[in-house]
Amino acid sequence: MTASFKHPLTISGRQISTPVPAYSNLLGMISACAGRFVAPSETRVGFEFTVQAQWIELERTVRFQTDKRGRLSFHSKGQGLGYRQVFGSPVLHLYVTNLDLLAAFERPTATPRFGRSEDIAWIKRIEKIRLTPVNKGALGPTLLPYPQPGVPGMVLRLPEWFDASALGLPRSPGAIGYYQALPSLIRGLRFEVERSDLFHPSDAEREGDAIYLHQWKRE
Repeated sequence: MTASFKHPLTISGRQISTPVPAYSNLLGMISACAGRFVAPSETRVGFEFTVQAQWIELERTVRFQTDKRGRLSFHSKGQGLGYRQVFGSPVLHLYVTNLDLLAAFERPTATPRFGRSEDIAWIKRIEKIRLTPVNKGALGPTLLPYPQPGVPGMVLRLPEWFDASALGLPRSPGAIGYYQALPSLIRGLRFEVERSDLFHPSDAEREGDAIYLHQWKRE
């Protein structure tokens, strides 16, 4: 019902969301379904992400503090209030090239989420399709390597993946890149793009539609 992908540069204050999920978000969702860490070398990924509304949500937060001995306790000033940008009615069309991941989506091990733990997502359709390489096409809301001339979009600096293969240790970020997030709020809005790594999916509504399949940086 909702989605909120934290912008990496908003550490405090109002939390804004990126217009579309990062590729690390997508690999995280795929890993949740598979029940293991899915590395970027296992599959290429493409997507379109649309939403129907956005708003700023007021949230009650629980604050903590440490005393002189380093012990954790509730903050002396009590709870706080936070503001967060939220998208409503999100829909993700996810394309993967590794057909061995089919079982992960048919019987997901864990629940995929659109950002936070409460942004629960569910799988409505699984389908095998053909992807035909094209030189240009009309792209919907997705994430392109920056710069992409001729199209609008928020410029973001994002990690491509997080390595969670070491059990019990913090995740470590993979390659960092600059990306251009095409707007996701205006329904039916598509942009003519000419570049490499474009494909026409066999389930597309129009002949000229295309998706971008991401080419990972070296692991």
